Amino acid sequence: MQFTGNNYYSAMDYLGGNSHFEQTSAPEETDAYGNSITPDDALNFTPKEIGTTTNPMTGQVEALKARIREGASRIEFSFLGAGKGNAQRPTPESFGTKERREIRELLNANEMTTSTHAPIHSESLAGFSNEGFNSVARAQVLKEIKRAIHFAGEATKGGAIVFHLNEWQRPMSEINKYAGAKFKGYDSEDKDAVLFAVDDRTGQSAGGIRKDQEIFRPVFKTAKEAGIAGKTDSKGNLLEERDWIDIHGNKIARDAPVTRLFDRVPIFQEGTSNFQVKKLNFDDIKAETEEWNQDNPDKDPRTPAEMMAILQLENNVLQAKGNSLYHAKEYSNYQKDLKKLLEKKKIIEVAKKGLPENEHWKLRNMYAEGYRAPDKDEDPDKWLQDQIRHTEHSMRYIHESSAQADVLAKQAEENIKHIKSAEKYGLQKTAETVAGAGIEAMEVWKRNKDKYGLKQPIYAAPENWDPRQFGSHPEEYRKVIDKSRKVMAKRLIGKGYSESQAKDLAKAHIKGTLDIGHMNLWRSYFQAKDGETPEQAEKRFDKWIVKEADKLVKEGYAGHIHLTDNFGYDDEHLTPGQGNVPMQKFMKNLEEAGIKDIIVEQGSYNPLAHIETLELINSPIYGVGRKQRFRQVHQAGFGYNAPGFFVAGSYVPSNDWKPWTDIPLE
Repeated sequence: MQFTGNNYYSAMDYLGGNSHFEQTSAPEETDAYGNSITPDDALNFTPKEIGTTTNPMTGQVEALKARIREGASRIEFSFLGAGKGNAQRPTPESFGTKERREIRELLNANEMTTSTHAPIHSESLAGFSNEGFNSVARAQVLKEIKRAIHFAGEATKGGAIVFHLNEWQRPMSEINKYAGAKFKGYDSEDKDAVLFAVDDRTGQSAGGIRKDQEIFRPVFKTAKEAGIAGKTDSKGNLLEERDWIDIHGNKIARDAPVTRLFDRVPIFQEGTSNFQVKKLNFDDIKAETEEWNQDNPDKDPRTPAEMMAILQLENNVLQAKGNSLYHAKEYSNYQKDLKKLLEKKKIIEVAKKGLPENEHWKLRNMYAEGYRAPDKDEDPDKWLQDQIRHTEHSMRYIHESSAQADVLAKQAEENIKHIKSAEKYGLQKTAETVAGAGIEAMEVWKRNKDKYGLKQPIYAAPENWDPRQFGSHPEEYRKVIDKSRKVMAKRLIGKGYSESQAKDLAKAHIKGTLDIGHMNLWRSYFQAKDGETPEQAEKRFDKWIVKEADKLVKEGYAGHIHLTDNFGYDDEHLTPGQGNVPMQKFMKNLEEAGIKDIIVEQGSYNPLAHIETLELINSPIYGVGRKQRFRQVHQAGFGYNAPGFFVAGSYVPSNDWKPWTDIPLE
């Protein structure tokens, strides 16, 4: 398709070279948006390597045709709908066998490569909700991904199946353990952020805990306070200064079962009626967590969130155990009283048999032994029966109260064994979902690759998303992909694959999608160093994002790239190069790494994002003669490299308007 008589053609012709310096004029010194570049920075991508998305709100056949007419040779099918689709929000299942065949034919005829974006969802791959992690919710998310996988297997040429990592909210201050950059969600986040732990049997929340929350705990006697530090207890344990001890001076380990912790000796405050109590803040909890991890190197390291939840449960156990013991003491006394009353009743019944009924009054003193005597107008037998009934009721109340306290204590003891941080539990569940998608992708590809001529393996491609959610930071992103590959490999080994085969297949069918625009959203949470100007902080962030993105690509975590731009606050999908993403450097690194699976995601306000990105990379327009570049003709007029100097007809501003030659139009 020739645009004009100047021998330049559309991108779909794939003719000519792609060197930045092949144009006949001297190389330009700025990119499409006026940014200075050097010859080393110049981008050498071609339209064949830079793809775009279909319109997700329309029929995918017509959407594909529209992109082909624009010259796209790489396409990502996109869907908005989840569940049952409708005209405005179609799903992968909205397109039947006939339409899928038509899509395949169009892709084959135009020698296109593909990827597929699963229905855009806000649900967590781990199934996280307000109550904790939910297996039903996780299954529903996986179902939506599988729909996209099956669409890709029957309608496309293979490639990435993209879905968002939108796992669970965690304080940004918690990710500052990673080197390179510091972030903060809001001013006081490092002081009052909420952490939470879950029960690893159910995934349900074990309670949210604020960093500014204080926990109170009795002060228990240690070996140092007892003056026996450095000695050996009766069981042969060496006593260190901070070891708790029981009333016999025996060591109680910090990781002892809760039942053993109940043997600790609280310190009584002289001159008061209270035991000593210590107030613990978050820094104290962190210190105790570090100490516990040092003391237990062979056990799964605890996190501060886990430690806070465990301390609260321990307090519940102590309270329940205390109630149980108190009631148990009273129960023993009532038990003795009941025994005496029942024995007295038997003795009186025997004595009555030896006396005439009119002389039973002589036995009144026997009723009163150990108790007040029944009143003269009271029936002694009824009085005795009431005493027995009252004692039995008291025992029943104590029995039920004590038993309930024991149940609560036992339940809390068991819960302590199953406390896990959200990251430990959630990461496993996220990995199980991604691994399930990876296995489905592998099986669909194997089944359909010859039948439908798939060019690329189909693979699960989780995408970094919202910085406020786990999975968006580069280190979290690595953890998700690593864990998912391990889970998939383990499942494949269970199906009979060798370990090496399983690892290779997991790596081939799980590769992430790196969205540089989403990564740029970290900018608004980036913390400047002391004395650093805003400009210096911006430059340092640019270096961080480019470095981290480059590492993810080179380490093999990112196999698919999304190009969007923004100003660091929200995902506005600006045309690449029109926001503040360091796009030129990022794309140069992609070029040097040999990455060619790149998609420009269209936005609401830039229907020409794909074409304008070709301007950014200074792509040539291929033809048989002099090779123009997109920036030289976009918005140009009548074959010139700039808009025309005149307009005519209905475009004339007014009747008084005239061209620069002063010659009137006719």
